[in-house]
Amino acid sequence: MKILLYGVSHHYAPIEIRENYAVEDISVAKQLADIHAFSGVEEVAILTTCNRTEYYMYVDPDSFKHGELLHYLADYTGYDVTEVISTTYGKSNLSAATHLFNVTSGLDSSIIGESQILGQVKSAYQTAQESETVGPILSSLFNKAIAFSKKMHTETKIDQVSRDAASAAVQLFKQEWKDFSDRRFLIIGAGKMAQSAARALVYQGAESITLASRDYDKTSEVVGKLNEWANALKTNEMSIRTFHTGDYAHLPMFLAKADGVIAATKSTEVIVTEDVIKKMNDIRFSKKKQLMMDLAVPRNIEMDLEKDEHILLFDMDRIGNELKSTTKLQEKELNHIKTEMEEAIYQFNFWFKERKSVPYLEEFSKKNSRLRETVMQSLVNKLPELTERETAVIEKHMQSIVNQMAKKPIQALKDITKTDSSEKADRELKQFAVQMGIIEKEVPAEEATPKENELPASTKFSFERKEVFQYEKHH
Repeated sequence: MKILLYGVSHHYAPIEIRENYAVEDISVAKQLADIHAFSGVEEVAILTTCNRTEYYMYVDPDSFKHGELLHYLADYTGYDVTEVISTTYGKSNLSAATHLFNVTSGLDSSIIGESQILGQVKSAYQTAQESETVGPILSSLFNKAIAFSKKMHTETKIDQVSRDAASAAVQLFKQEWKDFSDRRFLIIGAGKMAQSAARALVYQGAESITLASRDYDKTSEVVGKLNEWANALKTNEMSIRTFHTGDYAHLPMFLAKADGVIAATKSTEVIVTEDVIKKMNDIRFSKKKQLMMDLAVPRNIEMDLEKDEHILLFDMDRIGNELKSTTKLQEKELNHIKTEMEEAIYQFNFWFKERKSVPYLEEFSKKNSRLRETVMQSLVNKLPELTERETAVIEKHMQSIVNQMAKKPIQALKDITKTDSSEKADRELKQFAVQMGIIEKEVPAEEATPKENELPASTKFSFERKEVFQYEKHH
């Protein structure tokens, strides 16, 4: 059995490719069900964010076909299989586990150390739980990665020295305008990312921020809460409205009033199009340059607008590239996290390797139980005069003997799993299990006695095509 990871991220694919892999929240459950139904797939979870879409699976390598998933992704993205192979990466077992730990801790993000990814990983795991597509392996992996990341956010100052996408976008506004007090901002969206951007703007001194989304009532509710929050920060000042609700139906008008724009919706459609900008220009008095930050994947702002001399447009890739540098304090905290992570991953890998022995241990336990029950039944039959108490005492001592005799074989099974080579461990586990009588020795097909009217195995024709596909690239 193997843990597998297939993914696409900002490390290997630009945003124009990643947005074709992005999965809407409402579609995740269907994809989980589809992939869980594939041959050999025991467990699956999907992590989809602005910088990555990743499929974590626990599979039986003897029956899982890599090509089935590749064709599924090709159908979903519109790419052919060769394009899917060239734009995605694959990892397995320890490499896949290490990757998730790095992702959850923010070490693999475009903005190193950002904390928003932790919530996204938790959400991905929760969705897989609700869809009943995760079991003991992926549950352990995700829980350990989440717990480790939480611990690092508590023990280190990484939260204080790192930014999320929203605050990074605001930092780019700050590079353009030192003072926000006379600037007007428009945020398209009312979700978590939009609210995070709204707060970041206030912390930098913004005093006029409009939010607009398709759901006017929800936006009004969010605006009300944000105003309460903003006024709580200004305990010595008169209560004022920092946030305003915009009418999405009149988007060009609100764009015309804005100096800075942040788009952060989950829409799969382009919202700020060339046509919308043309309508905006018809009513916009100022010809000052507008800064637009597109935090959405798929993107909400039409990419061709960057050709407009009055618009400076940043998408997630450009935001990440502008703010890639890390401070000395960040480096110190990140090095501490990496050191601690080595031990956490070692512990998970140790647990995962021991899992190989579980089927044999379960069968060993069943055989011992059957043997104990058989012997006890024989004793009861031969000694009918035994009282209930005497029978219970004998059974208790017999269970103790069985447990004592099982200790060394159980430890031997666990020790075999610590072998560096996975293939060697599998082979030695099976060999030991046969020697101990836990499983029956497999009879080679050519030695098996054919049933009447049945061809020998060696003369049968197989029409099943088994795909052999090496798909593992490492960062």
